[in-house]
Amino acid sequence: LCNTPTNRQKVNSNSPVHTVDSAYRNENRNRRNYMLLTDRKDGLIDWMKDMLYHSFVLDEKDSYLGTMLYFESLIEEHRSFSSRISNENVFVTKSGQSKIDSSRLKQYVPTVGVFFTPLPLLKAFKLYDEKYCISERNFVAPSFNEIRHILNLAQIMAIGSNLQLISFDGDQTLYSDGGNFEDNDELALAIILLLKHGVKVALITAAGYGLDGTMYAKRLRGLFDRFIIECLDESQVECFYVFGGECNYLLQCSLVNTSKDGCETKEVVLVPIPVEVWQAPHLDAPKPFYWPKDQITHLLDVAEGSMRDSISRMHLRARVLRKERAVGIFPGGEEMCLSVPRGHGSKKLKREALEEVVMRVMESIRQHRPAITLPFCVFNGGGDAWLDVGNKSVGVACLQAYFNFAPEHCLHVGDQFLKTGNDLAARDTCPCIWITNPPETGKVLQYVLNYMNIQSAASLEG
Repeated sequence: LCNTPTNRQKVNSNSPVHTVDSAYRNENRNRRNYMLLTDRKDGLIDWMKDMLYHSFVLDEKDSYLGTMLYFESLIEEHRSFSSRISNENVFVTKSGQSKIDSSRLKQYVPTVGVFFTPLPLLKAFKLYDEKYCISERNFVAPSFNEIRHILNLAQIMAIGSNLQLISFDGDQTLYSDGGNFEDNDELALAIILLLKHGVKVALITAAGYGLDGTMYAKRLRGLFDRFIIECLDESQVECFYVFGGECNYLLQCSLVNTSKDGCETKEVVLVPIPVEVWQAPHLDAPKPFYWPKDQITHLLDVAEGSMRDSISRMHLRARVLRKERAVGIFPGGEEMCLSVPRGHGSKKLKREALEEVVMRVMESIRQHRPAITLPFCVFNGGGDAWLDVGNKSVGVACLQAYFNFAPEHCLHVGDQFLKTGNDLAARDTCPCIWITNPPETGKVLQYVLNYMNIQSAASLEG
């Protein structure tokens, strides 16, 4: 409201009621409302959902196909424009002003990012519709999740047998939130098939245990045990990597001989890769290890200050944990009930509270002067909230440079693609698959294997 001419006149008038301070409060209120509207949404999927609604209303099956073709053409135009921008750096309009965001898709969906491959959405829709009969429905329009599934399927089709690297989030992607990789035959066997066919597989996790491979291995023990059961050889095991702290600690699987109960056996362990190897000067990628220590400390200080302020203002029974390259809050335990008698969070922090903490940290960093330039990630972890130095965009870029893989031959799978999620940044560096839980990851991998001509597809389950 404060950007309308009427309001600007009131703010600039001599009226004692409409002061600059009130204008600031109005602007701040609008910002808060904007965040509430956008932090739980995805611009592209919401726009596609709205566009498909007319096909549902008109009850015209063929118009679904036409709309999917229209999406394909817009994405190709956007890709072409993005490529020209990359090559020419900037366009100049007749008025002499630079104009970068002028693809039609960018105008329709201002938040849309990069597409590293074409997306065969028509083909994906036909396959999905054949099973779920979306176009035959009379009372329920295509949903957000169905469009997400179709986009996932189109992306898998586009990469096909060119896949060289697949990376995964941990919690709610490979294993349950806060849990470990237990007996999950579908997921384990799919990952093993990828390793056997030479695909590099990486877990990129927010969990930051430094270079302590035993801590990461504990969460993956079920998968590693399956490596042994399926008799993976040393070269295949060594195709599995773990990136801890988003992008800060890189470890590689290794097969070692060990003794258990007097018997010789094999075990999968995680071994740190020396920093000078994966961040070598000749590799064209970010170098998070060499980021200035004072800037890291300052970023963590700003985030921690915001978190402590949120705890105080919202009466959260939460504790703050600061690590070398991360700071976060988590439920404080029963003893916090005495120190914070009016509040919540001793056992579980509400999602809304965690979202608020994340948004406040983001805003504190955005408003900070001088500007903070280090890459970072602030996210709601489900039961806690964290700021990490670096993000998954950096992690994926480092892996691409280390293996010398092109972005279009890589894929990242995760569940946190909303504004307060830590998978979102990966969209800047490679194609992504948005899942919601480990069983869905397993179904997605069946399609990945099928389009790599490794095994037949299983159906996506809604």
